Amino acid sequence: MKSYCLLASLICIFSTLGGSAAAFSISSRSSHASLSTEQHRISPLSKRFGHCDRLCKLSMSSLGKVENISRSVAVKSPRTFTPRKIGQITGVGLLLMFATSQAAIAQTAAATAPPLLPPMHKILLACILPTTLGFYKSEYGVSYGYGTAMAASSYLILSSISQSAGLPLTSPFVSTKPAVILSALSTTINNLRTLLPTSLPAFHAFATFFYGSRLNLFLLYRELCLPRFRAMRERIEERAKKQGSRLKRAPFLISCAFLYFCMVCPILVTTKCCQGLSMSCATGLGGGLASILEQSLRLSMILTLSGFLLGAVGDLNKSIGKMLKGEDSLITGGVFRFFRHPNYTGEVIGWVSSCLSAFLAVALKAVADTNSSGGLHVWKNSLGLLSLSVMGAIGICFVLFTATAGLEFRQKEKYGDTEEYQQWVKKSWVGFKMGKQKESEQSDDNATGSEEK
Repeated sequence: MKSYCLLASLICIFSTLGGSAAAFSISSRSSHASLSTEQHRISPLSKRFGHCDRLCKLSMSSLGKVENISRSVAVKSPRTFTPRKIGQITGVGLLLMFATSQAAIAQTAAATAPPLLPPMHKILLACILPTTLGFYKSEYGVSYGYGTAMAASSYLILSSISQSAGLPLTSPFVSTKPAVILSALSTTINNLRTLLPTSLPAFHAFATFFYGSRLNLFLLYRELCLPRFRAMRERIEERAKKQGSRLKRAPFLISCAFLYFCMVCPILVTTKCCQGLSMSCATGLGGGLASILEQSLRLSMILTLSGFLLGAVGDLNKSIGKMLKGEDSLITGGVFRFFRHPNYTGEVIGWVSSCLSAFLAVALKAVADTNSSGGLHVWKNSLGLLSLSVMGAIGICFVLFTATAGLEFRQKEKYGDTEEYQQWVKKSWVGFKMGKQKESEQSDDNATGSEEK
């Protein structure tokens, strides 16, 4: 079951990075042969997760149809897609995504553990439903859909943790009077102030919730107050419409939803492995390996939130600067004095630290384990979620590195001859980027919804 889980994950991540029928064709050919030889090795899960095993078998049998579709697509134009073919590919993608995630959760589930996590289908829906905004406006699937998926899925986990701790974040509204609403809001804030220092998993979930919520608010401001971004959105939509019907966006949007789910998986790992662990540093580094891992885990949590805060400060700094100096001005003050692209750099720091925290959490639990296997079974049971966490980190970093290279190219083209730009480049850090992009490769949009400069 674990080998199938990893193979299914690779199929979905190929679709994520490719975003095209050609990439799906390659992955489906290679993986169908592997899955056929591994089918007899798959053992049923326990009764509790029996439906996941059936889903895996169903999706495996469907891969034969997808392989035939992929062969025809590989030699034909993308315009030969029919609604039936797109529906089959999308359906198999959904089955693989659901089966993979359920199998990963089944590996790390403990029958005696308290129900800190919400039902898995809710987390999956929190990642899938916002992404369907891409059917309405193509750019929304990777902007509002991205931010909402991060905020909604992390809020579900945070709310479940708070309920288990007896500090609920929400209470039923018995009245719409402002005084009652303000009282409920005050209670939520007080519960958060109590919960976050005492629960490391809650702190992790809150960091991601903050990122998604902040991003959506910034996107809304940008769309309502800056006409050039509304024009950019419409240009993106016009190009998307030229590609055919909205149904053709389905495979790409499903791959985006899978990427968003992978980016939430580190929170699932820390929630399962770090129950009862707080953010307060009660001990130093003198307590052996377990103490070092524990403090390193807390540091990764701080880096996660700090990275997301850096991106938020960068967007705010640039928005105020452009408002005061003009839309075509080059912003080199504030945080831009040190980082040329603080929003992208901050996101990379945040998402890589979040992924690293999952490995530190498993390592800490393995060291503390007193089983005769020496903690090996802890790594074995966490392999599914850790694999998905790495996929999420690689996927979003690939997008951010590429976006940074493109933004660096555009800035050099626009401001490269000015003395201000040349001095700024010498004193500031470009951040993380991947290669150089040519002008023909530039796009008006970016996958994370961060502001174009």
